[in-house]
Amino acid sequence: MSTHARTLTCGPTIRVSTRRVSFSLALNDAAPHIGETITTPPDAVHIARAVIGDDITECVLVIFLDSRRRVTGYAEVARGTLNSARLQPRDVYSRALLSAASTIIITHNHPSQDVTPSRADRHVTRALRDAGALLGVELLDHLIVTATDYFSFRRDEGWDDGDAEAMG
Repeated sequence: MSTHARTLTCGPTIRVSTRRVSFSLALNDAAPHIGETITTPPDAVHIARAVIGDDITECVLVIFLDSRRRVTGYAEVARGTLNSARLQPRDVYSRALLSAASTIIITHNHPSQDVTPSRADRHVTRALRDAGALLGVELLDHLIVTATDYFSFRRDEGWDDGDAEAMG
């Protein structure tokens, strides 16, 4: 009796992996922005563009600030599809509280290159402002960025909290 194993090959092998691989390309040699002071929306836009750039999917980045508006860190808190990203206040504020941030700025990109806020953008901004007021972590601004333009909810929606030191 023969004990030879037979192997049948029907073309190229397809290999399926459950590992997730992530990489990024540096657009410039910019420092990680820790310690920078944010005084205007373009300061935060610069950080957002350096970190999430003009990604092909919507990415939501939260920038953590201390009481003097210095950047203490930042984190991507949501990644979505071509035209949306699901975001809940807990996604933002759990990290903000762990980082001991006194103030935060939310930024996200619009792969369409149109900075006009959607109804969902406005809704999540209201929810984030309300949650921040309850938790004592101010939402300083919500910025929508593209490669060439940006929208600042604080500037363009006329946020006026009576804060003389408010950004921009």
